[in-house]
Amino acid sequence: MIRMFKARRLTAVVLGGLLGLSACSKNSSTATTTSPTPVAVAATITENFSSPIAVGGSVFYSFNFAAYGNLSVTLSKVTGGGLDAGQTLALGIGRPSGTSCNPAQTVSAAPGDTAQLTGVYGPGVYCVRVTDTGSLTGPVTVAVTEFHS
Repeated sequence: MIRMFKARRLTAVVLGGLLGLSACSKNSSTATTTSPTPVAVAATITENFSSPIAVGGSVFYSFNFAAYGNLSVTLSKVTGGGLDAGQTLALGIGRPSGTSCNPAQTVSAAPGDTAQLTGVYGPGVYCVRVTDTGSLTGPVTVAVTEFHS
């Protein structure tokens, strides 16, 4: 008799557990969690730098990006006569590494008024690098404008 009582109690526990699990499996709603998409802050800070570049050389400038926001970089002027008309220099943006700048994005740029590099970046320290790619016939001075948040 005790054995039969234990068997019925075990059966009741198993059936109760199965009913509980079946109630949870099909009709439960799954909540999804989404992270908000960050909104880029408008660029409000203008920084200019100017520096000489030798034939085959490069120069970089580091700056702090305070908030997730927009960035534009313009190679605005090259003076000194070492860059022939129609020739370009490499203009890149990246992260500083010791005494260098490792560009993550690089374009060929001729001096002008329109931004050659644009993007949206998170907070941190970034750098702009200008490099001679074989176009210089003599030393020049480059002027770069970067506009960021």
